[in-house]
Amino acid sequence: MSSKKIGFPLKSDKPVLAGYLVFLIVLLLGAFIYWQRYRILHEERSREMRGIIQVIDNNISQVLKSSYSVALSQALLIGDNGEINDFEIKAKQLLEANPYLDAIQLVPNGVITHVYPMEENEAALNYNILQDETRNKEALRAIEENRMYFAGPFELKQGGLAVVGRLPVFIDEAFWGFSAVIIKFENFLKHAGFKELNSNDYKFQFSKVDPDTGNVTFFLDEDLSSDAYSEEILFTDGDWKIHIAPENEFVPFLSLLPLGVLFLFLAFWLKYRTIKVLKRPEKLQAMVDAQNIEIFNSNLRFKKIFNQAAVGMARMDTRTGTFIETNKRFRNFSGYSEKEIIGKNFRELSHPEDIEENQRLMQKLLQGEIKEYSLEKRAIKKNGTIGWIKLTVSPLWTPGQEPSDHIAIIEDITKSKEAELQLTKSYKVLVDQNERLVNFSYIISHDLRSHSTNIQSILDLYGMSELPEEKEHYVELLAKVTANLNQTLHHLNEVVSIQNSPNLKKETLDLQEFVNKTIENLSIQIREKKAEMIVEIPDGARVYFNSAYLESVLLNFISNSLRFSDENRKPVIEIRAIDRNGKWTLHISDNGIGIDLEKNMDKLFGLYKTFTNRRDSRGIGLLITKHQVEAMGGEIEVESTPGCGTTFKINFQ
Repeated sequence: MSSKKIGFPLKSDKPVLAGYLVFLIVLLLGAFIYWQRYRILHEERSREMRGIIQVIDNNISQVLKSSYSVALSQALLIGDNGEINDFEIKAKQLLEANPYLDAIQLVPNGVITHVYPMEENEAALNYNILQDETRNKEALRAIEENRMYFAGPFELKQGGLAVVGRLPVFIDEAFWGFSAVIIKFENFLKHAGFKELNSNDYKFQFSKVDPDTGNVTFFLDEDLSSDAYSEEILFTDGDWKIHIAPENEFVPFLSLLPLGVLFLFLAFWLKYRTIKVLKRPEKLQAMVDAQNIEIFNSNLRFKKIFNQAAVGMARMDTRTGTFIETNKRFRNFSGYSEKEIIGKNFRELSHPEDIEENQRLMQKLLQGEIKEYSLEKRAIKKNGTIGWIKLTVSPLWTPGQEPSDHIAIIEDITKSKEAELQLTKSYKVLVDQNERLVNFSYIISHDLRSHSTNIQSILDLYGMSELPEEKEHYVELLAKVTANLNQTLHHLNEVVSIQNSPNLKKETLDLQEFVNKTIENLSIQIREKKAEMIVEIPDGARVYFNSAYLESVLLNFISNSLRFSDENRKPVIEIRAIDRNGKWTLHISDNGIGIDLEKNMDKLFGLYKTFTNRRDSRGIGLLITKHQVEAMGGEIEVESTPGCGTTFKINFQ
């Protein structure tokens, strides 16, 4: 009589061998999964560190570029003969407009002769930087390379640890001295974002090679020398290095210990079960086969859903979209207990704007077009807060079967998303800063030089003229050129004051009231143009804005619609306010001459950029209006067609 057997022949040594083989396979599988997950956590940590240090990089770069702009503006006070004009007035204005700066200096021939504010820095007066061998190397480097170089941090003559940026100034290719800015080290760290980004997870260090000793000097109390990995960036403008490293490099390893223990336990348990099963009598073999199938299915389900304890997982009813079971990590993220989450629909935990994309991908999965899908979406937690997750969905049915249930794996990516919103914001600030620097450079290199050349030419002609009437004519020309120069400086000051006024008062304003007031102020121009005004602003339309800026913005846009109306048709100006999820957007539309945006979009809001041949076009109004709206946290959009009209949209914060 024979019987059917499964597995190894039932000899005393082979069940034990099979048990150890199962133990080894499960242990190796666990080690592989453990290592892969460790690499993922390690890479996620590295990405987060790179994101944080990039934010610091952007912040410091912005401080250095702004410091260069201040030093350059201060250098303009130096006359052609080396004299210094209006230092106290201009220095005070620059310091008030740039709160990250602590002092401004002018250093002719390396000697500090002008400093603001005086009270805190009087001890530095008459100090010769170039003769001090302990401090002159970085100053000489700035002269040699003919660029602004940031020395320090070091102890100032007047006391305190600070960074000093020195811009060498040359007159007729001869070295005149330095235009310098001082940033206290504590203030520098604050604006770089060290304190804001500091947490219990990471530690920072700020280092520099000492120009005298050649040794690396560390300025923060953190010790990064023993860390297994870190990230760093180099700033050539000051030869600084910024380092970031994890506070505890073993966190990824420790967080995965439960998973390792689980696999070790599972390996021992399967070894024990394998040996026990293979040692049973043949009469129990049929029962063993059934139990093996059940164990296999149970282990497979367990491994798919719960073995990856480092991510959230849920088994879902594909037909209804409800939760069948979830693991602990998923419940910790969502805030729901196991009893509360069972039976809930995935829509209850999804942001309304992300449901449609989720359903579209699920439909493709059901139709067999894709085998699985992943997407980034927003999840609504039990307490009402919103977190970002990466969702991966895999079906538990085989091709050809009726869809039943599926596995949903979630990874919390809220921190990386926030670091990405911060990087985007920092990039936009940097782009705006560069745009302003371009405008300032344009004025300095073109307009101011043009005015100064005209003044010099008129003075030369005046000196050569002997006729009184000719001299009187040259005096009149000189007055006109001087007036134009004054207007250019006024425009520049107006743009700068908008961007550097952080303490502007904001209040809740009635939009309809301000629009009606602006129309009343322009009533004479409206009657002269015979313009039709259409105003549709709902009651209760209120915005949080500065009142003076709102009056200026409305006056600029509405007066432009009147000024650039089409002479061949009656002007029609429509003003409408639309509620966009609790935020108001104001549309100002006209049927005027319009703007060719394909040619002019990149310079639409530039300084002294005009798009018509009208003599009353100055190219300053749109720039000022844009800066006023953005200073209040808003945005401006424009739609226009030549010959048809223009619509400006103001999106209020």
